Amino acid sequence: MADRKRLSKRTDREHLLSLAVEKHELLADEFMEEYRTLDEHGYFATAFLLGRKKIDEVLFAELSSCRPDARVLDIGCGTGSQIYRIRQAGFEATGLEPAEKMRHFAVQLNPGVEVLDGSVTRLPFEDNAFDFILALEVLRYLPKVDVETAYAEMLRVLSPGGVLVFTMVNRWAIDGYFLYEKVRSTLGKRGLGPVRAHCEFVTPRRVRTDLRALGFTTIETLGRLLLPLRWVYKVNGTLGRRLAQIVDPADEFLCRFPFASALAGHLIVIARL
Repeated sequence: MADRKRLSKRTDREHLLSLAVEKHELLADEFMEEYRTLDEHGYFATAFLLGRKKIDEVLFAELSSCRPDARVLDIGCGTGSQIYRIRQAGFEATGLEPAEKMRHFAVQLNPGVEVLDGSVTRLPFEDNAFDFILALEVLRYLPKVDVETAYAEMLRVLSPGGVLVFTMVNRWAIDGYFLYEKVRSTLGKRGLGPVRAHCEFVTPRRVRTDLRALGFTTIETLGRLLLPLRWVYKVNGTLGRRLAQIVDPADEFLCRFPFASALAGHLIVIARL
């Protein structure tokens, strides 16, 4: 009986992972269009790009402090847009992407760069292989037990003194995404809507506790995109763009306060060995 339960749980987890990969396989063209929009119209053009603006500001500030020969790994590199920008900043990078169509776009955008198939829960790299690891909007799709496995795997391939930057989804974000996702997920399970990929919600305290237990010495949790602007974009894209540009300075100011890390739409984690 116990063996059957363990097998059932493992099968359920594998199904959740496959849903996440399938989702990104289907959305590969949309992601490419988002990044083309970024190049043409800037970060305020869509809700997705507004969130990416907040993440990129933190990411490239951290990268700027790395030595020029730092080995960078982009886990869940998607269409390769981040790798491309990392290379523009003067670094060499390796990508990991399980969705085939995403991986194809990443290779096209970054000729000569190694972009491998694989999972964050079983990284195909040797110990201490990288100095800087990023995993943006990746761990959110994993159930808790696999998030813990992913932490351990990223720690394994990170070199002493290395830096890890990743994002998660706040359970208590003031935009109410937790409740929205729970409703959509419940409807999907009852056949009243599409089946949703898993979304793991966390708190900054939980993340810090888990990472400290693994041996990370310095852990910083940052909240970004506190104001619920993503809903405005959903109602009306033009209104969202205009409002976001107006209130962005206020949002940036509010995110300086510690409470923002638990209430913002994006939780960004910076962990150092």
